[in-house]
Amino acid sequence: MLLSAKKHEPVKRDVFPTTKRTWIDLALDGSNEDRQALNRHIMAVYAHPLRVYYLGTGSRWLGDPDEVVAGFFADRLGRDSFLTEWRRGGMRLRRWLMNAFSFYLSELRRKRQRDNRMSGDVPDVPTPGPSPQRMADRAFGESIVAEALRVAAESCQAQQLDDHWAVFIRHTRDDVPYAELAPDFGVTAARAAVMARTASRHFQKALRQQLVSDGAGEAEVDDEIRELLEAVES
Repeated sequence: MLLSAKKHEPVKRDVFPTTKRTWIDLALDGSNEDRQALNRHIMAVYAHPLRVYYLGTGSRWLGDPDEVVAGFFADRLGRDSFLTEWRRGGMRLRRWLMNAFSFYLSELRRKRQRDNRMSGDVPDVPTPGPSPQRMADRAFGESIVAEALRVAAESCQAQQLDDHWAVFIRHTRDDVPYAELAPDFGVTAARAAVMARTASRHFQKALRQQLVSDGAGEAEVDDEIRELLEAVES
C-alpha cells in the first residue's frame, strides 16, 4: 500500500481550520455545472467501494459490476432530491450510498422477475469471508486515500512543490531513507525530511477534506484518518 498509517502525522488544527460549509454544500446549492462536477467526484470516489460491495453480495448474477454500479449512479444521482435528502439526514455519504445501492439491487431483482428474464428464480449465493459492508469499507479507504493523493499532488504542483511531493512519495511508498534519496534532489537528508513533511501536510489536508465531505464531524476526523490508514494497511 502506498502510505503506512505508522507514518501518518497528527493533523494540526491551526493548519487546517474548520470550514462550516464543505464544497459539497456549495455544489448542491450551485449551478447545474457544479452539480455535475459533484456527481463526477462521487462516482470517482465511491464507484470502487460499491463495486466491491456488489461482488461480496449474493446478487452477482444481476450483471457486470461496472454496469450495475453505473446504472445505480445514473438512476440515483439523476434525482435532484437524492443528495439533498442525504444532507438533511446527517448520515455518512458512503453509508447513504451503500444503503441506496442495496435498495437498487433489490429493485433490479424484482424487475428481472417481472420481465421474465430469468428461467426460474436465481438464488443469491453468499460469498465466504468478510461481509460485503466490511469489504466496501476497506475499499472506501483505498479509494479516498487515492483521491486525496491525487488532490494533494495537484496542490503541490500548483505551488511548484513537485520535488517535495516526489520526496514524500519515494519515502512513504518506496520506504527510501532520506539520506539515500536526498542526493537525487541535491539536498541534505534533513532538508529532504522537511520537504516530505511539507508535502505530507498537503496530503493530510486533502484527506481531511475528503472525510469531511463524506460527513465526518470535525472532532472525528483525526481519529478517522488514523483508523482509515490502519485499515488500508491491514
